[in-house]
Amino acid sequence: MKSRFPLLLLAAVVFGCGQQKDPIKAPKKAAHATNNAPLFQYGNPVLLQYDRYLAGLDTQLIDMGGQAVDTFQLLFKNQPATVCDTAFYIFNRYHSTLCSFLDSHTDADSIDYLDFFFGDENGKPHPLSKKHKAIKRKLDNNGFGMEPIEGAVLIVQDQHFLAQRFGKYISAPMKQYQAQMAKEQTEGFEADAGLTIEPNVLADRAVWWENFSKANPGILYAKEAAGKYNLLLYVLMEGMENTGVNDYYSDSIPNGYILSTYYKTAWTYVQEKHPQSGTNAIVTPYLNAWLKKDSTEISQIKNNFHKEYKSPWGE
Repeated sequence: MKSRFPLLLLAAVVFGCGQQKDPIKAPKKAAHATNNAPLFQYGNPVLLQYDRYLAGLDTQLIDMGGQAVDTFQLLFKNQPATVCDTAFYIFNRYHSTLCSFLDSHTDADSIDYLDFFFGDENGKPHPLSKKHKAIKRKLDNNGFGMEPIEGAVLIVQDQHFLAQRFGKYISAPMKQYQAQMAKEQTEGFEADAGLTIEPNVLADRAVWWENFSKANPGILYAKEAAGKYNLLLYVLMEGMENTGVNDYYSDSIPNGYILSTYYKTAWTYVQEKHPQSGTNAIVTPYLNAWLKKDSTEISQIKNNFHKEYKSPWGE
């Protein structure tokens, strides 16, 4: 991964911050900057300044991630939380773009990323080379992490890093959003098309996003929050390839409908812990139909669910 790009003075005076700061810098003629139009029509000049600054940052140089964080902290130290929410949203779009590039170009680093997670045939950890360690430092310092998945390693945004660096600037709802994203990153979700979280965690997570979406319809991440709930609700109703709702199926009905212990536990948990939730209103009739092994009712509830909720997988 490359070192920091040469920098160019943008401004010596930070608009709206009430005092003169160190110059804010951006890459000079960044080779892979987006140079896109402003994301919003800003009433705040500092937001426009930051938007233009990020548009000029290279989207393929890892050190630009850390520089973008430093510039955020310089510009928005004395700004209202609602302004900082928008600034974080702008930053996160840039940071996720940079992350996508890094993830798709790990082969160029000429190391085996699996060495960070897995040992040799005897289970002994692989010794990490200087290059391994240098790449890990780069990732850590610029807000990125690694996640092993199906024989490979993904480069991901480090949600804990984002919560720590931006938490003191943003609004309470945005802090809640960040904290939940960090929590879920720690807990995990699935591997090899099977769930890796406990049934109660899946249930709590779905209801959390339901409640958050209802409480914060105007948040900048409203669409993402609704999408998270839709995904979790779909998994809660449909299961996954290797964590199915039906433990066993045969042509002999009703014996072909055997509700898995995982989903019986998850749905019962929703009933007991979140009885007033919209999620409970959806899963309880489904649970009852499964317990009765009523194939007609199971199919009817499932068809009605598909009409109301869109598959997150585009099926």
